[in-house]
Amino acid sequence: MEVKLFRVSNEHIKNQCYLIYEGNSGILIDPAWDYELINDFLQENEITLKGILLTHYHHDHTNLAADFAEKHVVPVYMSAIEIREYGFTVQHLIAVQHLQEFVVDDFMVTALLTPGHTKGSMCYWIGGHCFTGDTIFIEGVGISSELNVGSLFNSVQFIKQYLPAHTLIWPGHSFGQTPGKELNFLLKNNIYFLLNKKEAFIEFRMRKNQPDPFAFK
Repeated sequence: MEVKLFRVSNEHIKNQCYLIYEGNSGILIDPAWDYELINDFLQENEITLKGILLTHYHHDHTNLAADFAEKHVVPVYMSAIEIREYGFTVQHLIAVQHLQEFVVDDFMVTALLTPGHTKGSMCYWIGGHCFTGDTIFIEGVGISSELNVGSLFNSVQFIKQYLPAHTLIWPGHSFGQTPGKELNFLLKNNIYFLLNKKEAFIEFRMRKNQPDPFAFK
């Protein structure tokens, strides 16, 4: 099983979307911005797309979901809460629940509900890899609101306890570190994984003096 990272962007936002594949079958995670780049890789490597996983509804993570769903005629998976809360729609959309296991071709996928960045944010655990969207970055965690930041703390604690320490973490954005590091690395280096009290986590994430929301230290 291999992971292909696509670094894509529009004028304002840089993203990391992924293809996890084995043999001639693959699944896209959060496809956005550059259809040709992604589709050319599929064609050149004779990979048949079998499904699309969306971590949350934000446009920079769902921008190409409709195009790939329509042109490749594949199912699109998203958290049922995310669909309900934000009214997300796309062809062939399938709602999934927390800890639901489902099979896409030969891939076993476990859906992990990790609210905080959005109400229904979801990570996907596939064969030793976890795709975390904007919930967890290698360097920190995603933007949250006063209302939802407590849920973000709970989601980090859940990931810490649920995933094996050797799981490779693939976030939707990077801020200096290379994606695909082991959870072990985050447990030692990501400050939000070191804050074990909810009050301290909330105070630090929502602090007023941070230079920008992605200054994690």
